[in-house]
Amino acid sequence: MTKAGGEKTMIRRELLRRRRALGMGEWRQKSSAIEAVVKDLPVLRSTSKVHCYVSMEAEREVSTTGLLEWLASERKMVYMPYIDHGRMVAAKYLPGQRFSFPGNAPPVPDPLVTSDEAGFDLVIVPLAGTDRLGRRIGYGKGWYDRFFERLASLGEHPLRIGLAFGFQVLDVVPCEPWDQHLDMVVTETGIINCIDGSR
Repeated sequence: MTKAGGEKTMIRRELLRRRRALGMGEWRQKSSAIEAVVKDLPVLRSTSKVHCYVSMEAEREVSTTGLLEWLASERKMVYMPYIDHGRMVAAKYLPGQRFSFPGNAPPVPDPLVTSDEAGFDLVIVPLAGTDRLGRRIGYGKGWYDRFFERLASLGEHPLRIGLAFGFQVLDVVPCEPWDQHLDMVVTETGIINCIDGSR
C-alpha cells in the first residue's frame, strides 16, 4: 500500500465512523437539504441521462431515495450502479423501483435491467471524504475510479457530482495517480465548485 493509500484508509475509517453515528433525524434533515440543492442545479435542466447511486440508510450515505424518484418524474433516463462480480455496471432505475438487500452490499434493483455506459450527462457519486479540489475518498474498492476510466476510454466525460455532509469535506485529501476527481460537491450548506475550490 502506498503512503497516500494508508492515509486514505485511516481517514476513511474515521469519516465513516462519524457518518454512521448520525442520528436518524439529523441524517434525514441534512439529506433533505442536500437533495433540495441538487434539484435546483441549473445543469440538471439540460441533462437527459443521469447515473445516481442508491443510498444505504444503515451506512448513513446522503439519501438519494427522493432524488431518484424526482429524476424519474422529470422524465430523465435514470440509471444506478450495480456490482457484478467486482465490476460496477449501469442498471436502469424505474419509477417506484424495488430492491433486494444482500447483506452489507449495495441494494440490487428488482427487476435488474442492465444498460450500456454511453451517453451519461451527469453521475452522482457517494463518498467517504473529499476536499474542495474534488479529490475523493471512496470505499476502497475503486469501482468509480474504474467506471470513470472506462467512460473516458469511450470519449465520455459526464459531470461528476459528489454528495457529502459538511464534516466529510476536508482541507486536503491524499491522492494517488489513478484517483478520479469530482467536478462538484454538494453539502447541506451549498455547492463546492471543485475546479477552483470556490463555494
